[in-house]
Amino acid sequence: MNKVIHVDPENPSAEVVNLAATMLRDGGIIVFPTETVYGIGASATSCIGSQEIIDIKMRPKNKPLPWLVDGEGALDTYGVDVPEYAHRLARAFWPGPITIVVKAADVVAKEFRDDRGTVALRSPDHRLVQELIRSNGAAVVTTSANTSGKPPASSFEELEDRIVAAADVVLDGGETPHRMASTVVDCTGPEPVVTRVGPVPEEEIRAVAAGQDN
Repeated sequence: MNKVIHVDPENPSAEVVNLAATMLRDGGIIVFPTETVYGIGASATSCIGSQEIIDIKMRPKNKPLPWLVDGEGALDTYGVDVPEYAHRLARAFWPGPITIVVKAADVVAKEFRDDRGTVALRSPDHRLVQELIRSNGAAVVTTSANTSGKPPASSFEELEDRIVAAADVVLDGGETPHRMASTVVDCTGPEPVVTRVGPVPEEEIRAVAAGQDN
């Protein structure tokens, strides 16, 4: 049965975090707030979670799910041939609303890679999500909690009923701070390419990547 739980995103109770993390470890699907928009996620260790998310969201199957990770070290854990400028971006903007796309390491299963063999990683600036990642003991695969093609939800009230009904646990954390999806930066080439505009401006990304941050 679906369970909606109210949570203080800045001071989540250990009970709520443990409940949600247990659901993740058991292969369940959760909906939760981040600092950008609400996400629908599963543990990266789940063999069926990612496919369930794709089915619920009605997302194209050739569009892999991003991973929420705990910090900069994840770039070298889940990525390979990661350029130094990607590390500069992570040090400057993580935790925060920027998704970094890198070439995927062998530990990333094929179903999590796109046609080019890449994986999208983000370390969220959100205490609840960081605690979920730590308690889960692994990255959380996620995407915005909305039907593909519809606007993402930036508050619990904006979540579609069908998305709420499909999840095993839903965490109601009110309104998200940024109210927009993260900036996505492709870091597989000699310089960064912004593929989705978000809270972090492209000029800041280019300056940091070039080593011009102070």
